[in-house]
Amino acid sequence: MNPFRYGQVVSDQEFCPRPGMVRQLKAAIQSGQNVVLQGERRIGKTSLIHETVRRMKRYRMLYVDLLEIKTTEDLCKRMVNAIVSLERRTGFLENILQTISQLRPVLSIEPTTGQLSVTLDAGLKLQPDSIDGLLDLVVEIGKRKPLVVTFDEFQDILNLSEATESLAALRSKIQFHTNIPYLFAGSVRNQMSRIFTNPESPFFNSATTLEVGPLRESVFVKFLRAKFGSGGRVITKEAIMRAIEIAENIPGDIQELCSCIWEITMPDHKITEEDIGPALELIFSRESKGYEATLVQVTGQQLKCLTGLARMGGGSPFSADFLRGAGIPLPGSVKKALDRLVQLKIIYRFRREYRFVNPFFKSWLIWKNY
Repeated sequence: MNPFRYGQVVSDQEFCPRPGMVRQLKAAIQSGQNVVLQGERRIGKTSLIHETVRRMKRYRMLYVDLLEIKTTEDLCKRMVNAIVSLERRTGFLENILQTISQLRPVLSIEPTTGQLSVTLDAGLKLQPDSIDGLLDLVVEIGKRKPLVVTFDEFQDILNLSEATESLAALRSKIQFHTNIPYLFAGSVRNQMSRIFTNPESPFFNSATTLEVGPLRESVFVKFLRAKFGSGGRVITKEAIMRAIEIAENIPGDIQELCSCIWEITMPDHKITEEDIGPALELIFSRESKGYEATLVQVTGQQLKCLTGLARMGGGSPFSADFLRGAGIPLPGSVKKALDRLVQLKIIYRFRREYRFVNPFFKSWLIWKNY
C-alpha cells in the first residue's frame, strides 16, 4: 500500500513532526489568542491545525473552509454546514436549526458521502449582518466544551462584493469572543496582509502571526525514508534531496512526487536520482490536461515569460539576461505579463522572487520544451 499522503489533511502517524510549531500553536490556543497562519499552498497549515487540536483532548474544532468563496450566501452556508457537521452527534442539532430558522435551512443527506448537509433558501438574499446570528451560535456551542474556530483560506473572503462589510461583521463579534481562539489560515500573502496589516482593515492587528514554512530537512528526510522503508524500498539521500529541490520544498508536492516514485518501483529496489524522471512523467500523464487548460488562458507574451521563469528562475525577471533569454524586448512587457500570471494564480510573489504555484507545471514546461 502506497504510504504517501498528499492533497488531504493528515494527522497522528501520517503527520511529519513539527514539535516547535505545534507547541507555539498549542500555547496560543490555550491562552485564547487569535492566530494568523501564513504559508504557501500545500505547506501543511491545515494538517498542523488539525494535529495540534487533536492532541488537545479538551478542545473541539469548528472548521470552515473558504476556498474560492464567492458570495455572502456561500459564506453563511459554509458556516452553517461546519456547525451542523460539528454538532450532528450531540443532540443539539434541532436547537441549532431552530436558532437559524430565519435563514430557512433545509437538512439533507449528501448521497455520495452520507454526510448531513444544509441548504439555505436560494430566494433569501443574505447580508453581512446575517453572520451575527451564526457567531452568536458559535458562542453557545463553545459554552459546552472548549472550542477552536478555524477559517481556512481566509484570504478568499476578499472575493466577496461585500468583503469589507463581511470582515467588519466578523470582527465586530469575534473581538468579544475572548474564550474562543480563532485561527485564520491563508496561502496568498499579499491578500492576507491586506486583511491583517492594513490599518483600514477591520482585522488590523487583530491576531498574532505564525509563519508555517518548510519542514526541517533532517526530520523530513528521516520521515520520507521510513515511508519508503515500510515497503522494502531504499532511497538514496541524493534522490530525496533532488525530489525536495524539484518540488521546491513544499511538503505536499514532495509527497506527491514520492508517491509516484513508489508506484514506478518495486520492493527491494534501490531508488536513485534516475527514478525521478519516470516518476515526473507519471505526474505529467495525470495532470497534463490541466496544464494544457492553463496555457489556453495565457497570451504568447505571457507564455514566453512563463518559460523564462521555468528555465531561468524568478529572481531577476527584469534583467537583461532574462529579457534576452525569454525573447521579450521590454521590462514593461514582463511586468504586465507577471501581473496577469499572478492574477491567474499560475505564479505568486514570494519575497523578491516569482514562483510557480505548481512546481510540476514548471517541470512540465521544460520537459515539453516550450
